[in-house]
Amino acid sequence: MSSRPRESLHRAVDPAVPWTRTRIAFIAIAAVSGLSMLYVGLFQIGWLQRLACPGFGSGCESVALAPFAWPFGLADGLLGAAICGVLCALALVPRREAGIAVIGIAAAWLILNVAGVADMQKLGAFCFWCTLTAALSVPLFALAAVSARRQPLQGS
Repeated sequence: MSSRPRESLHRAVDPAVPWTRTRIAFIAIAAVSGLSMLYVGLFQIGWLQRLACPGFGSGCESVALAPFAWPFGLADGLLGAAICGVLCALALVPRREAGIAVIGIAAAWLILNVAGVADMQKLGAFCFWCTLTAALSVPLFALAAVSARRQPLQGS
């Protein structure tokens, strides 16, 4: 065993994530999207009896109960909430790999939301919460790209 102090054996890396405006906005948008999808998901699994649907009447319930809203037999609202939760968690990891993962997941989330809006258009009914999430996925992806680009290169 070497006589060097234990601290010199490890790289000094500040584990804190810099709280930039971009990162705060990213986490806030992901949290709003996640909460709106959680609301829809709770209706889908029967924990809520009705969905409030501002501006779209009963469109939220029609969309939430449509066959395309159940990929692999799972409520897409709960899947969306989980994806947004993963985005929030990864945004707090100060590693380049996490930044790359955030960009990839945010891009996939954007594509899934565009497909969801297309499915709603085919159905002829729209869900306020799903449309809100789809609209927020655009700035979410942009903020992911900007935030990851500014992230310091720590770790391997």
